[in-house]
Amino acid sequence: MILNTHIIFKNKLNNYIFFEIIKSYLLVLISLSLLIWIAQAAKYLNLITETGLSITTYITYVALIYPKIISQLMLISFLVSCFISLIKLLESKEIEIYWMAGISKFDIAKLILKISVLPTILSLFFYLYLAPFANLESRRILANSEFSMVNSLVKKNNFNSPLKNLTIFVNKNDNSGNIEKIFIFEDLKTIIAKKGRILNFKNKNYLELTDGFIHEKKADQSIEVVKFEKTIFDFTKYQTELVKTPKNQEHRTSWLINQYFKPLISDNEKFNLLEEIHKRIFKPLFIPIIAIFCCFLLFTNNEKINLTKLKIFIFSFSTFFLIFIEILLNLSVKSIFFQILLYILPLLGLTILMIILKNFLNNEPILK
Repeated sequence: MILNTHIIFKNKLNNYIFFEIIKSYLLVLISLSLLIWIAQAAKYLNLITETGLSITTYITYVALIYPKIISQLMLISFLVSCFISLIKLLESKEIEIYWMAGISKFDIAKLILKISVLPTILSLFFYLYLAPFANLESRRILANSEFSMVNSLVKKNNFNSPLKNLTIFVNKNDNSGNIEKIFIFEDLKTIIAKKGRILNFKNKNYLELTDGFIHEKKADQSIEVVKFEKTIFDFTKYQTELVKTPKNQEHRTSWLINQYFKPLISDNEKFNLLEEIHKRIFKPLFIPIIAIFCCFLLFTNNEKINLTKLKIFIFSFSTFFLIFIEILLNLSVKSIFFQILLYILPLLGLTILMIILKNFLNNEPILK
């Protein structure tokens, strides 16, 4: 009966720490990612003001870049959340309940290691599937987007060239859809009109031109001039100058692997593909190592080690370790030594750190 009570009590404590760390992790991750996402959304407003994409396309596009932002913050967010959670538990004396219940600090470290498995799996899901999928979808949306919001692009007294093979000059624009003295330059055609009016039909934009001339160059180099009272200029046949070819970061992981093993691929492209594959597979696997770094905070003997300096050292060292991971990912495609190091470090480094942590904690007197 006493044994069962002890197990129930231990499980409650384990659940408490689990939810504290995971709750903190999600809070830090969502907060940081939202701040960066809002900044990115403001940056991409030029898709409307300068490139002429519709508001619907813009909203869909910025929504799809959010998974990428989350994936890039997963490791640093776990470091910050785990660090803060352990300090909070230590300073509030809540973690001493464990020690009074006969649970060792190393057992707590093993619990935190188990907790780190969930963020690791979540990171793998984002890196291997969700972020590339969302990136590819965002690129597809730009590739299929049509020119819209014409009024924002026909700025007065300015040569506007947001679209391929098209330049527009407008002398006056009342920003209500009415423009005057319009010059439109295409590949072999120039259109001059005294007045114009922007029309929108079924979410597509057209320009109604009044009282003007069309100058078109023929195959024999002659110029044909056509006078018109009214004509419609169709913007929907044009596409924006945005880059529409997906980058390696935006392709599916299976596509990257298939491309890597193609026989005729260049060495430079092969290096780029391998670096992206390494990033997706191995970067999340370092989260358990970050968890063990934070577990060194469980040492509480201030007489042997200055705890304030210990906290600063652990956080600084962990931050430098994240930088080292980025460097290692880059070097792993250039050197077989660093490639092997990347492959064995998640498991080997975790094993070595666990041994060091156990000896480190054993140097502290057991709380009685």
